[in-house]
Amino acid sequence: MANQTLERRPLPAEPLPPTPLRYMGTKRSLGPVVRGELLALTRGQVADLFCGMGSVAASLASRRPILANDAAPFTCCFARARFLDYERPSANAAIRDLLTPYTEARAQLRQRFGRRLSAERRAMTKSADDLRQFMELAPHVGNSPNVQRSAAQASALEHPDDRRLATLYFSAAYFSTPQSIEIDALRYAIDIVAPRGPTRDWLLSAWLSAAGALINAPGHTAQFLKPTTEAVASRIRRQWMRSMWSLFTEQLDNIVQLGERSWRLENVVTSKDALDLVTDDALEEVGAVYADPPYTVDHYSRFYHVYETLYRYDFPKSVGSGRYRDDRFFTPFSHVRGVEEAFRKLTSTLADREKPLVLSYPAKGVLFQAGLDLRSLLSASYRHVRVIEIQTKHSTLGGSSGANSKKAVENVYVCKS
Repeated sequence: MANQTLERRPLPAEPLPPTPLRYMGTKRSLGPVVRGELLALTRGQVADLFCGMGSVAASLASRRPILANDAAPFTCCFARARFLDYERPSANAAIRDLLTPYTEARAQLRQRFGRRLSAERRAMTKSADDLRQFMELAPHVGNSPNVQRSAAQASALEHPDDRRLATLYFSAAYFSTPQSIEIDALRYAIDIVAPRGPTRDWLLSAWLSAAGALINAPGHTAQFLKPTTEAVASRIRRQWMRSMWSLFTEQLDNIVQLGERSWRLENVVTSKDALDLVTDDALEEVGAVYADPPYTVDHYSRFYHVYETLYRYDFPKSVGSGRYRDDRFFTPFSHVRGVEEAFRKLTSTLADREKPLVLSYPAKGVLFQAGLDLRSLLSASYRHVRVIEIQTKHSTLGGSSGANSKKAVENVYVCKS
């Protein structure tokens, strides 16, 4: 019979620092509790199986070496830029190297999309209805055979104006056409200046972070905002006037390498399904594991598909009004029918390998919707399960309720054999 204990704690007064990109489910508020438990469990490496934007991993800087993992490759780009050790130029030097190829590619793209730019400028000066009509009728890969052919031709990436993915997929929606052109021109410049290597991760992280500051969306990218009222139309116009280049140059200084060099040299970043990673040799030397699995029926790949497609720059098929890529990652943790098996595989495999586990999961997650008790499930694998119950709030990032956040009970489970 497993030993189970329950304690209640207030939400920590000081959350962990903000991440470079707004991210649903971030454990900034719980981070101090999770960090304290991990530090107490091991003096060795900590594996963060669902690291997202790396709040918890960052909180361990220079305290414990980390293995940061996430199924989404774009989040791992940020992790490599922040958690690994490498030499990189100054921001000013990078800007000097990028400026000429960026300017040349932007000029070619402006010429290619001249009519679209003119039409958008006219729509921006008119009513909300005119702007809405322009956005609804704007051709993109998801609704236009001509644009699909253009994307297929551009996918070879042989010429500067072949970098037009953002414009073909996301303009007149998540970004304005001028912003999309700037995003594409910057990607060309990054591909020229840093075609490979760790400096590329730094540049791409700043690029994605700048795009995230520009995006016409409520904080996630499941859908873009539409000008249903004059107030929303004004918001879109303001957002569409912002400069990608200016934001990018600011973000170069904000994507910083964390911790001491000796710490960064010990760290590892992987991009795998967590259920595959738990059986991997990479966990052999890990002293403790942190798991923050998805807890809603909405898959994260739906909320962050724009960043994933921008990062991969692979010209995928586009489906739905949100312009989703057709090969999005799906996890059994977000399926009522699959969540029990996923949890059992995760916990039993880690317990068999004698890896202590700290797991965060809200009281109303998918597992509980499936009628299952997480404490009982954990106790089937671990002899000691301690539950820390914390009253908190979850960000909705502008969800359908209209509220910025909602009350939630978050549980932190500390499991030892």
